[in-house]
Amino acid sequence: MVNILLCGGSGVRLWPLSREFYPKQFCNLTGECSLFQETLLRNGESCEKTVVVTNERHYPLAKTQLDQLELENVEFILEPVGRNTAPAITLACLSLSGEDTVFVTPSDHYIKDGNRYNEVVNKAKTLAGAGYLVTFGVKPYYPETGFGYIEAEGEDAISFKEKPGEKTAREYLDAGKYYWNSGMFVFKVKTFLDEIGYHSGGILSASKEAFEHREYSGGITRITKSYMEKIPADSVDYAVLEKSNKIKMVVLDVGWSDLGSFEAIYGISTRDLNGNVSASGNIFLNSKNNLVVSKNRPVTLIDADDLVVVDTDDAVLISKKGSSQKIKQALPEIENISPGITKKHTILRETK
Repeated sequence: MVNILLCGGSGVRLWPLSREFYPKQFCNLTGECSLFQETLLRNGESCEKTVVVTNERHYPLAKTQLDQLELENVEFILEPVGRNTAPAITLACLSLSGEDTVFVTPSDHYIKDGNRYNEVVNKAKTLAGAGYLVTFGVKPYYPETGFGYIEAEGEDAISFKEKPGEKTAREYLDAGKYYWNSGMFVFKVKTFLDEIGYHSGGILSASKEAFEHREYSGGITRITKSYMEKIPADSVDYAVLEKSNKIKMVVLDVGWSDLGSFEAIYGISTRDLNGNVSASGNIFLNSKNNLVVSKNRPVTLIDADDLVVVDTDDAVLISKKGSSQKIKQALPEIENISPGITKKHTILRETK
């Protein structure tokens, strides 16, 4: 099996910890390795080869972190511009044999139970061998409005739902047959190319043209910008999954998180007796349920509860827990005041 590792993103939701030039997959959020490195190691247990699809700007970071692991049989496809997940997956599939089974994953997710993860992936691989496009659904435990949902009955995926409002998300939770869409898939290359050709032929034909005009050297495929820009931009959900009748879903009951917010990082982190998540050296007086991310200087909280505090070498974020994703609304003004600060990377890489 081949891991198609999607390594894009702009680092917006976790600013100032991650930046456009140093997005969250390259940050150390959960342990000694970055999320990108953890994904490479985790998926290497079930995959014999990896194809990393990333943009040209992030390639040096990805290559440096890959070299630290000393892994073999890893190739890169470099995109000059992003065109969303459907073209990225299509280009990767065009580099492989039609009989290859691929495991498509983001590079910035957290998995708690590695053994169960391998079991679930093997189950999906069996279904893929029978000609299905297999997606992974996560049983929701609260009414999340930031994820798409999959309606399913057993292994049958009935429909895909857009990110809902809070009322609809609560209805999904109560119904018991809706799952968070993890953005992970397993399928045969031939099955995927046949389906995208049938449902979104423009993406397939333009991707083929771009791939034919690629530059290849030393395990690195570079797509020419003029051809990349001709590929229609679309997500794999819109382009294929919502239209195909060959979809199956496997429940991803492995302690999954997309780590898409500081609240999500808090949720998977070890807490002290007062519910605080912090590196050593920070001080809490009559304060509880806080997340403090700081490395270069101590942070002291007094009579403060439910805060997110992120202190980097060039910026500080302070937010009530539950509101940190509103940083997206502030970034244009931050960039206007301090040009480049939302793009350049910071020294800080630790959360605990």
